[in-house]
Amino acid sequence: MPGPLPKYTIVLSQDQEKELQHISQSYALPFWEVQRSKILLLAHRQPHWNNNRIAKEIGASCSTVKQWRLRWTNDKTIKDHPRIGAPRKYSPSVRIQIAALACTKPIEHDKPYQRWSAEKLTAVAIEKGIVDFISASTVRRWLCEDKLKPWQYHFWQKSSDPMFVEKAIPVLDLYENASELASQGEVTVCIDEKTSIQARNPIHETRPAIPEHPNQVAPRYERMGALQLFCALMVASGVTFAQCFDNKCFRDFQSFLISLFAHVQSMGVKVLHIILDNGTTHAPKQLIGWIASLNISLEVRIYWLPKNASWLDQAELIFSKLQRDLLTPSDFDSKEQLRDRLMDYFTELNRNPRPVKWTYTKDKFRAKFCPNQSNQLAA
Repeated sequence: MPGPLPKYTIVLSQDQEKELQHISQSYALPFWEVQRSKILLLAHRQPHWNNNRIAKEIGASCSTVKQWRLRWTNDKTIKDHPRIGAPRKYSPSVRIQIAALACTKPIEHDKPYQRWSAEKLTAVAIEKGIVDFISASTVRRWLCEDKLKPWQYHFWQKSSDPMFVEKAIPVLDLYENASELASQGEVTVCIDEKTSIQARNPIHETRPAIPEHPNQVAPRYERMGALQLFCALMVASGVTFAQCFDNKCFRDFQSFLISLFAHVQSMGVKVLHIILDNGTTHAPKQLIGWIASLNISLEVRIYWLPKNASWLDQAELIFSKLQRDLLTPSDFDSKEQLRDRLMDYFTELNRNPRPVKWTYTKDKFRAKFCPNQSNQLAA
């Protein structure tokens, strides 16, 4: 290719050539590093090539080739120069103080609101003299970078049961060994109830989704009654057994259990492990005695969940799925239609049952709630 030879000749040492060769063949380094190393290698190995020919070979512009010939001649580097930029407007101390402010409650600063916003934090920071002026967008950006979201909240609950560990570990043990127990004729079930499921008949018809618009549900409705749902989830298989009742009391729970016992006996089950919460419907003081009085051919063992620990109950996950799939929105003409739809839902669910992928094991539980015991077991 005609044209004058480059003004800056590139001569690489053996070590430099080896390093640039390694960079030029990398798939992990930034593209610009790979491209610059190829430019310098060609300029070194083909000293009679001009800049246009190297640019065409690499797929870069001629000005880029010229620039990195000059940069290498002066600095012996393929890195960019550090950017000077504008001077820092706020000191790190200001940012730290605003982050600390976001980690407090507004009431601690005599403010009558419950949660912070970027605007409220900005106003309080200026009021307290942390900074003379700062924009809410800057505060919001800082909090985002620090992964602080004081305007959000979620509920959490700590169990108040003094026997929390002693009750939780047997339940987690059942979850871990449910499949093995099932192969031995022992079935583990979680039982719970979803109360006051309302049949709401909208005054105006619900409209299906159309392009650019979701389903449209009328906000006004007629109450058509409510049902109480009792459900048993078989942990190993994911099969559910559900019934609806008009009321929620121990008598209805007894009827549900009698039906469940008949169902599992027909499956040839020898031992039934039942996981229950401490709800009044389950009558913890009466239940075991009542079961013992029944004439049934299987052994029933009850495991009570700790108080305020519904997150240990796998049946709650089924109710969460039910709420999303069927009950949102609660659009039913009558209580009878609601009952039929609920039963159809569980029939459909049992056509392709999937056990819950329970990952909260005994080891994780002990590591959190019994760290000393976990260390002793590890030793």
